[in-house]
Amino acid sequence: MRRRDGAPGRETQAADSTERRIWYGHGTLRRVEKDPLGMLLQDVIRIYAEISVLSLPVLVLVMLLPPGVWYDATATALVAWMLMTAVGTLIRGGWIQPLATETAGWVTLSPWLLALRVVYFNLAFVVSAFGGVVVAAALGWPPAGVLWAGPVAIVSILLFPRVAEETAARVGYH
Repeated sequence: MRRRDGAPGRETQAADSTERRIWYGHGTLRRVEKDPLGMLLQDVIRIYAEISVLSLPVLVLVMLLPPGVWYDATATALVAWMLMTAVGTLIRGGWIQPLATETAGWVTLSPWLLALRVVYFNLAFVVSAFGGVVVAAALGWPPAGVLWAGPVAIVSILLFPRVAEETAARVGYH
């Protein structure tokens, strides 16, 4: 998707409009007016797919861990996954503002920013999920891992649009 106005690499139209693009198959793409629930559902699917597919390396690693570590890492990764999806959805729909930027909305799907997503989302999962396991082990209290994973996931997704803006500006995305 091309950037139209505002900051480089940012997709502001979904945040500023109640219309969403719908693909009907065989190359038919239209913009359709959505009610708030329809917008939310479409945005959840979009962000969930982005985060899930591009974070597969860490998600598969979590799945392959031995049983003693697996339970803790699965809990923290699941909390991070849900919160990253929820916050990303709210940013895309324009319901909340990302940190350190004046531009509302999510990040475009340009090749450079897809590559950034792979690195950024996997790093966010590593820090939130495995950092949560380390925090829980250090404190000897398993819920501490979830209490670590939640805020780390939320802050990482709130900062992602700003990181994407900076990356897009550096690579000359217009």
